[in-house]
Amino acid sequence: MSSSSSSHTTNAAAPIKVLLVEDQQLVREGLKGLLGLNPDIRLVGEAADGADALALITEQAPESLPDVVLSDMRMPRLDGLGLIRALAARALPVPVVLLTTFDDTQAFDEAVRAGAKGFLLKAISPDTLMQALRDVAGGGTALRPGLTERMEREVSKVERGFQATPEPDPLSPKELQVLRLVASGRSNTEIAALLGNSEGVIKNHCSAIFSKMGVRDRTQAVLRAIDLGWI
Repeated sequence: MSSSSSSHTTNAAAPIKVLLVEDQQLVREGLKGLLGLNPDIRLVGEAADGADALALITEQAPESLPDVVLSDMRMPRLDGLGLIRALAARALPVPVVLLTTFDDTQAFDEAVRAGAKGFLLKAISPDTLMQALRDVAGGGTALRPGLTERMEREVSKVERGFQATPEPDPLSPKELQVLRLVASGRSNTEIAALLGNSEGVIKNHCSAIFSKMGVRDRTQAVLRAIDLGWI
């Protein structure tokens, strides 16, 4: 990992700092090559699994943390989802973009629930990958590039299943805040602690969100919010 003392921000003078986590050496070398072709992106470290990545990150001073972790989803010891949860447990604000070979809604749901800021298939184009890193480093998300045709159909099923509310009622600022925390993978208990509310209040907010959006549960709410561009 780099020991640079530059601020943990991204701008034209400061390349996006990326930590690469991939257990297959050939794939890792290929990704390193792609990252090296982009002058606004700088590889600051690499790890073969989530455990090694966590060790590298926890050694860093706050100003030297990577701007984005680009991680394989399935790895030995500690996988990408485990890495996200471990970072959250340590209050380390490092966004993670997950790469996966698996084209399925379960993997997407797991990534969203865990709090991944990006979910991408390894078959995407290099330009899409680089733009996703830029988006996430800038505070956004890169979840839709992971939605392949089959996954788009699953999202469409959610939409078609609730035709009575094609245009959801607008959420209040507090409800939108709660929804975004739900999308980050936090539980009602964790959200309550973050917002200074009781768990019952958060449950009521979630119920109101589901009702307004015409969905049944947290996963459908997140999927629909992504489709609507709310998160």
